[in-house]
Amino acid sequence: MSATQLKLIAGGLVLLLLLWGGSALFSRGSDSVRGSLDLRAPAQTDVDSITIVKASDTIALARQSASDWTVNGHRAALASVTELFQALRDTVHPELVAQDSSSFTRLQVDSAGGRRLRLRGGRGGKPLLELIVGTRPTDFQSAYVRRPGDKHVYLWRGQLGALVDRTLDDWRDKRIAALAPDSIAVVEVVRGRDRYALTRAGKTWKVNGAATDSGAVARYLERLKAITATGFATPRESDSTRTARPARRLAVRSARGVLLSLAFDSTAGAFLARHLAGTGGEGATVYRMNVWDVDGVTPTGRSLMPTKPMPTKK
Repeated sequence: MSATQLKLIAGGLVLLLLLWGGSALFSRGSDSVRGSLDLRAPAQTDVDSITIVKASDTIALARQSASDWTVNGHRAALASVTELFQALRDTVHPELVAQDSSSFTRLQVDSAGGRRLRLRGGRGGKPLLELIVGTRPTDFQSAYVRRPGDKHVYLWRGQLGALVDRTLDDWRDKRIAALAPDSIAVVEVVRGRDRYALTRAGKTWKVNGAATDSGAVARYLERLKAITATGFATPRESDSTRTARPARRLAVRSARGVLLSLAFDSTAGAFLARHLAGTGGEGATVYRMNVWDVDGVTPTGRSLMPTKPMPTKK
């Protein structure tokens, strides 16, 4: 083989290498551009509605005011809404993991397995953001996402996947009532045969006219500052509380009238709390509360009285 032929072969190889390198560089650059998830999350104040749809289940959040949202017609927990907007902002740069529709089913970013997140606001409910959120990897701190109509799938690191997985009850406001201790004049508790009235007498308190443990009373009044449920009764459970005789009752009064009235029905390992009157509550909602939480708001009368000293041995 002549020197000229060797030079031609060598030149051809160099040209092929240059073409291959340029192709690879162009491919990476193309993925970087076409595969960029340019997400500009809208401000919470600009959004009027949020919907999360999976198959036939829909979570529909609607803004009533700057601090009030509803979810499927119920009062929503503002903290949960704020967490969603925080999750849309606080994330590392999404990582491109697939760019073909064949991966949609496996990553659950298709119409059947994905959860479609929509944010709307402004006149006519203008679309502000829409994502399809898929399955969560084993670390549960991320999720696969894509934009509708886009074949690129990204790994989103953050809490977004966990938030859109929440149930309706998870989005609802579980606050039953919040009472200011200074406004309370009388607390009436009924728990079986233990019935008493805790009454303010100037700067002191009395239980059925008897002296109290000031520290115990102070801790109890502090406990009434926030009465929170763990969940909500089922429709069948709610119906059963209408006719059943309550296992416990709590009535809190100010000098002007009733601040709060609750009735508690016991179930296996929990209580169902019905809001009867006063501040807080949400219509006919029946709440589910832990046993120890109900014990906290309906303590025994004896627990609020001074502990008798132990007799000394002679």
